[in-house]
Amino acid sequence: MVSIIIPVYNAQEYLEECLNSALNQTYDKIEVIAVNDGSTDRSLDILEKYSNKIKIISKKNGGTASALNLGIKNMNGEWFKWLSADDVLYPNSIKELIDATKLLPNRKYILYSNYDIIDSHGKIVDRKTEPNYNELDSFSMNVILLDHFVGNGTTSLIHKSIIDEFGMFNETIGYKEDYELWLRYSVLYNCGLHLVPKNLAKYRVHKKQLTKGNVTISLSQSNTIRKYILGKLAPEERKKYEKALNEYQKTKPLTSRGRHILRDIMLKVLPKSVSGSILKSYMSIKEK
Repeated sequence: MVSIIIPVYNAQEYLEECLNSALNQTYDKIEVIAVNDGSTDRSLDILEKYSNKIKIISKKNGGTASALNLGIKNMNGEWFKWLSADDVLYPNSIKELIDATKLLPNRKYILYSNYDIIDSHGKIVDRKTEPNYNELDSFSMNVILLDHFVGNGTTSLIHKSIIDEFGMFNETIGYKEDYELWLRYSVLYNCGLHLVPKNLAKYRVHKKQLTKGNVTISLSQSNTIRKYILGKLAPEERKKYEKALNEYQKTKPLTSRGRHILRDIMLKVLPKSVSGSILKSYMSIKEK
């Protein structure tokens, strides 16, 4: 069984489409758990319309990590599937992910896929094809992950045994809980990342989206999380990763390195209100 856990906070505009996409999977061994994280709009009313098909849990607002963790504590499935309340799964999403697990040597993997990017009206505006790192050794993959987040939480699939052994989402960091979990599982506990090279979800970009509204915070938080995870390693292993990360960043394409340098300068010298606005435009530029 796959448990699809949907953290819900003021998502009334997109919630029904999200729920229908979860319920209309071609893979039938699923349960859908929606965690209402203190919504103040009509989200709970919408959820209650599906009360005969999904499990609804309500709590005070505490953030995405706390909502996901509460869902995990109440799940019955063998697999954990995250789905953001403004995103959409394609009907074959769960089946494709589960089929991919059968080809892996063990369950110590975070699976993720390509996805389509949609606007507030559901129109596809771009397609995200993730680089395929499946043949990379774990150390090299971890170096890339230390440089930048890989994947998308709403396309991910994780076996419950990994969560039980290595912990749930960190509720104390406040932001980028997916990046912290990915790094912790991969760098500290030798879990792998595995791409399913198919577009299995629609990732929605809109004005109210948390990640688009906090670009500056997101970049800063990623640095904090990176240092935190590296600090958990033995000194020699940490030095090995830091050296490899430095070398990797030097070999990145000049256009990519230039944008990153510009970003870092803006974060240091411009007012937060200005740098955040400029960085939103920066983040919309595709990596070459």
